[in-house]
Amino acid sequence: MQIYRKVLAYITYNDKLLVFTHRDAPEAGVQVPAGTVEPDESVEDALYREIAEESGIEQQELRLVKHLKTYLYYAEHKQQRHERHVYWLEFVHEPLPAWEHRISAAGEDAGLVFDYYWVPVQEAVLAGGQGYCLDIMQ
Repeated sequence: MQIYRKVLAYITYNDKLLVFTHRDAPEAGVQVPAGTVEPDESVEDALYREIAEESGIEQQELRLVKHLKTYLYYAEHKQQRHERHVYWLEFVHEPLPAWEHRISAAGEDAGLVFDYYWVPVQEAVLAGGQGYCLDIMQ
């Protein structure tokens, strides 16, 4: 079975985690920016590209705290194996409390609208196993 390389971004500001919900698919649950590493792309380049595509946040607005973990994950809903690379980043200036972002990049997410907001890190409950590394941030 093919293994897909993925990145996940835990973006924090003052002990709060940036999360989003899909406006048209609330059943997808609460998530963080994440996505697939392209074949000719480094993991860190994919991290910043996915953050920009999914949230509108650019690399210069972030400070990389550290790589938290790389682990294998089975995504049942897609019947795929993922190699997940999880990073912790901090927002470098005071962000908006909430905003919406429409995906303009090509691909399966094109046109989706994500509603972003902040939650206390210790209260975050993420879908799809995305919260696996939250306790490492403490």
